[in-house]
Amino acid sequence: MAIVRLQRRGMLTVPRDIRQQLHLEEGQPLMVRVIDARRLLIEIIPTLSPDDLFTQFPITTPVDDDWHEAMADDMEAHHQNQEVAPHD
Repeated sequence: MAIVRLQRRGMLTVPRDIRQQLHLEEGQPLMVRVIDARRLLIEIIPTLSPDDLFTQFPITTPVDDDWHEAMADDMEAHHQNQEVAPHD
């Protein structure tokens, strides 16, 4: 477990030792899931282009109070689909 800081424009700052252990690079996309009001689950996802991200995680609702819940549901459904997909 590590403490990350929320910077301006929604950027997260991850401690250097954690970045090195996880081989994270600046600008690498991460999936963030809200656990509760005080906890987030951060998962490393493959490096994708912005077009790939929008294809895999489309924004299907307007950004408003319900947006966060809808996005979390979409990401959870996508994550579950990946877990049961057959591997070659």
